[in-house]
Parts: sequence; structure tokens; C-alpha cells
Amino acid sequence: MNLDPCKPFSSLFNALLLSAAVASMVSCSGSGDASATGSGGASATGSGSGGTVNGSGGSGLVGGAVATGGAVATGGAAATGGAVATGGAAATGGAVATGGNAGNTSVSTGGRPAATGGSNSGGTAVTTGGATVITGGTTSVTAGCDATTTPVARHGKLSVKGNRIVNACGRTVTLRGMSLYDWNQQGWRFYNASVIKNLAEQKKCTLIRVPLIAANYPGSMDRVKTVMDACIANGVYCIPNWHVVGASNADTAIQFYTTLAQAYGNTPNIIYEPWNEPTTDTWATVKAYHEKVIAAVRPLDPNNVFLLGNRQWDQRPDEACNDPVTSTSNVAYVVHFYANSNKLSAFQANIDSCLNKGFAIFISEYGGVSSNGNGTFNTAEMQNWWNYMDTNSIGSANWAVESNTETSSVFTTTANANGPWQDSEITSSGNQVFQYIASKYAETMSQ
Repeated sequence: MNLDPCKPFSSLFNALLLSAAVASMVSCSGSGDASATGSGGASATGSGSGGTVNGSGGSGLVGGAVATGGAVATGGAAATGGAVATGGAAATGGAVATGGNAGNTSVSTGGRPAATGGSNSGGTAVTTGGATVITGGTTSVTAGCDATTTPVARHGKLSVKGNRIVNACGRTVTLRGMSLYDWNQQGWRFYNASVIKNLAEQKKCTLIRVPLIAANYPGSMDRVKTVMDACIANGVYCIPNWHVVGASNADTAIQFYTTLAQAYGNTPNIIYEPWNEPTTDTWATVKAYHEKVIAAVRPLDPNNVFLLGNRQWDQRPDEACNDPVTSTSNVAYVVHFYANSNKLSAFQANIDSCLNKGFAIFISEYGGVSSNGNGTFNTAEMQNWWNYMDTNSIGSANWAVESNTETSSVFTTTANANGPWQDSEITSSGNQVFQYIASKYAETMSQ
């Protein structure tokens, strides 16, 4: 038996030793698979990343050195039982040969399944005795649908299937989170990475809505990108929202969204909401606007979800569902409500009309207070809405992360701008909203 299949091994003693220590052989070349000189693969001659690990015992060979008892002699050790340590892992994009990682650990960088929608050339991941082993093919994001780390790691790229938003495995997913506030300094100060981290970790938000008032474009783009980057870093979804009430300029919106699509369209995190709240414009006008924005974005991002606003402050999704956008797939229709002003009984028929026709609904802005952002937080009516949303797997974003004196504010005027937050920094309405979001986190992470 040859130590290196690309050149003869002259010592019979060493050949016998290798036979006992190594359960399988590497090949001279390959793409992604473990090999001596393969592209992306680990290497027996040092061209890979620390060497190839073979066999049930994890015995390895690196740079021609023979390991004994599961340890690699040179360049990156394989722990007892076959676990691959730093240096013994497959190079980025490479693969570990079947049976070459048969301990109770998983393959390091390059051999693990993609967590956020990417793929690993080199093989399909399977689990054997606690180890992730690459056996050929491509690792799909479906392998991440049992992840428990972050929402995006678990669910990957979203799409619309019938009247539901589904994850990369085709399972219904219901996202719940918060909307930021682009009106003044009491909102702008929360457009930072620490806030997003704490909304994700402390408050269990699975998505963040990122409004940008059209009048603040392009001046606020740095704030938007800061939040987008933080959402990606923390594994939560984000909705950049062109925040216009009433008439909107499609050409300017296109500039905003094509910039974002170029930067983030290859991630599974981004969800587009190109018109916050149309008011008196007919659905025909609103539909034409959406189609124009979509047509500009789709060449850059062919798949991520669009949330489409509709007439009367997003209160007439039924009109949209009677004449839906058909130029693209993966669209859902938006509803906005404020429970103290908008009773569920006045909205349910319009929403049910869409659901019954097979169209998805997303509530990208809501509050338990009055529609002006003030008024009483109507706990009973808000609970009616939450029950309905949960029953129908409708995702939502609460308005808003701000520290004004408005009753829609989730933070008090003395709240710090970074978090984590003490109870004294959270308003009464904010406390109820955060409790609801946190109570649903485990459900979202088990879908």
C-alpha cells in the first residue's frame, strides 16, 4: 500500500503501519473531495489545509507524515476518535472523504453545511455518530432547517407558497419583530449595531423593519446599511422600507432598492417593502408602481420576498388580491393596523379574502395604540389581533423602536441607545409587545 498514491512508498514497514492506521485512501486529484492535489480539498502533500483525515479512527497524514492513534503528526492534529482540529479540517470549499471524520465532532470550515443559503461544493452532509461527513453532491440550505442558532441559520432564504411565507425547506415560518423609527433623533439613535444585537438576543426579535423616509434619502443610507449589516451579523431578517405615506416616486425608490439589492440581494436576510402606505391612489396605480420597482430589482435579486402595500394605508389587500402582481413570484400583501383605532372585525374580511384566494399577508406595521401613535394601548383588541395573526401564520413588525413620549414608543425617554435594557427603560406598551414577541420565539425556531 502506498502512503501517497501519486508516488511509490518504499518501506514495507511503513506500508504495514499505514494499513493499520488508515482506513481509506486519498486520490491524486479531485474537485472538493479529499485529495492529494485537489482543488479545494485537503492534501496529503500540504497543498490542502492541514492534511487529509481518513478512516474510522481519524488517523491522518499530513505532508507525508503518518499519524498514530488518531493524531496527525504535523500541521494540524486530529483528536482522539477522529475529530479534526484546526489545520486538519478541509480547506474552504473542500470535502472530507466518507468515513474520514467518524468521531463525535463535525467538519470545520468548508466541510459544514451552509447556514445562510450558500452551498458547499464537495458533498452532501450526512450525520454519522455525531459527525458531519461529506459524501458527494452539494450541501443544500435544507441541512440548516434544524439549526437552533439564529432565525436565518434555521430558515435560510424565504419564499411564498400559497398563502404562507415558507423557509428554505418549504415549511411555514412566522417572523415577529420590531420596526425602527426614521422621523427624528429619538428614533435615529437606535439605528446601531448594538441595538440590533440586543433586539435579537435579549428581546428575541426574528426580524427588524428598517424604514427610510424618502426625504432622508440618500442622507440616511449609512444608517440603513449599519442596521442591515447588523441584521446579517445577528442572523435576523430585515425589511428595508421606503417610508412614504401617500404618493411615492418610483424612480427614487428604484435607486434605493437597486443599491440595496446590489449589496444584499445575495443574502437570505433581505425582504423588500417598496411603498409604506399608499393612501388615495388606486390599486391600478399602486400595482404599476410595484411592477416598476420589481422589474428593476429582479435582475439583481431574483428570489427574495417583496411585501406590497395597497390602498388606504394598507387596509385594502383584497383589492390587490383581486388583481395581483403576476410579473414575479414571492410576493405577499401588506396590512397595517393600530388596535385602538382599527378593530379586527373591520379588517378580517379583507384579509380573509386574500388568504382564501391563496395569497400571503404580512403585517409590516402595527400597534396596540391609536393610529396617530398615541392613545390607550388596547390590550384586549391587540390580543384579538395577535390571536388571529398567530392562527394564520402572519408575520409582523411592531411600531416602533423609539423614545418619544408617544404611547407607541417601546422605550422611555431615558432609555439608553444601545441596550440591553432594564425594565425601567421600557414603556408599558413596549413591555406587552416584547412579551408577545419573546413568547413566540421558540415557535419560530421550531418551524
